[in-house]
Amino acid sequence: MKRVLITGANRGLGLEFTRYALGRGDQVFAGLRNPNKATALQELQALYPGQLQLLRIDVASRASIEASARELRTNLSGLDLLINNAGINSRSADAGEFDKHVKLGRLEPEAMIDMFRVNSLGPLLVAQQYLDLLKAGDEPKVVSISSWLGSLSDKQSGGNYSYCASKTTLNMLMRAFAFDVLEHGIISVLLNPGWVQTDMGGNRAKLTPSESVAGMFKLIDNLTEEHAGRFFDWDGKEHPW
Repeated sequence: MKRVLITGANRGLGLEFTRYALGRGDQVFAGLRNPNKATALQELQALYPGQLQLLRIDVASRASIEASARELRTNLSGLDLLINNAGINSRSADAGEFDKHVKLGRLEPEAMIDMFRVNSLGPLLVAQQYLDLLKAGDEPKVVSISSWLGSLSDKQSGGNYSYCASKTTLNMLMRAFAFDVLEHGIISVLLNPGWVQTDMGGNRAKLTPSESVAGMFKLIDNLTEEHAGRFFDWDGKEHPW
């Protein structure tokens, strides 16, 4: 049984990560901003009594991240897997007006910085705050959900400035993190989940959440030190930076 923390666990890939981990017997800490409104997670709690704990965490808030870690330390001695899944894109309700992120001439730095705070800085600060629990974990791993849209090699069109750049920044931050923590036995990687049928991916996406998550967990379970600091697709293939 692994001790697993998943951010952004209330919907999409985060919810599927939670279902998968519970189904294989892991102890899961589902991080989200509003536990009282998380109907799907509450239903999972009823199905897996004592195995799932909802944890209030807003990855855009340092104070919230610190508070979540204090809460978890009261009944947890170590963390085996951190999945940095929380994120927003240019169409997310929290992102504000779409044009502020994608249209040249309409870009607004405040909106763009807010997206960077969630997608880029949030995962790093969460990993930093939970570092002591990860060090005490069993074969600890940190997985940060990136995107092919953050790949410089894949960028062949204009627009979508905030989201693409925030994921590129995430890649660099967590690659640096991976080399810093490897000496502590922590393996950290970045994963592209593919184009998935979620609120963010839309109905035209090619992958179901269950297909993507099953593929990612297969990779996660087989990570070794040689994988640290690298960027992989959901099916285990290496993705270009």
